Amino acid sequence: MDDLAKTIRYNDLFALYQELLTTTQKDILSDYLAYDLSLGEIAINRQVSRSAVEDALRKGLKKLDDFENRLHLLDKKNEILKSTTQIKLISKDKDIKDLVSNIERIIR
Repeated sequence: MDDLAKTIRYNDLFALYQELLTTTQKDILSDYLAYDLSLGEIAINRQVSRSAVEDALRKGLKKLDDFENRLHLLDKKNEILKSTTQIKLISKDKDIKDLVSNIERIIR
């Protein structure tokens, strides 16, 4: 998996599972994923060592992977979105397409 795909995946996992992380992990992952801060920048902002940031980041990412391996919410979300896209492609009914679009909006 390339870096961009990995970043997108972790952003999606973070959106789904962030409330299951510790406050520190949640804050550091947010800085890293949402704000694209470097480990050094996060360490300076939080007044902790770079290695502490790296450790929290590593543990947080591992937790996100563990949650997904157990719950499969991202996989299920992606399957639903793939199916809604197919429904919109084959349906000629505007009301159905509108309902499916609303489902997609809620899921995203």
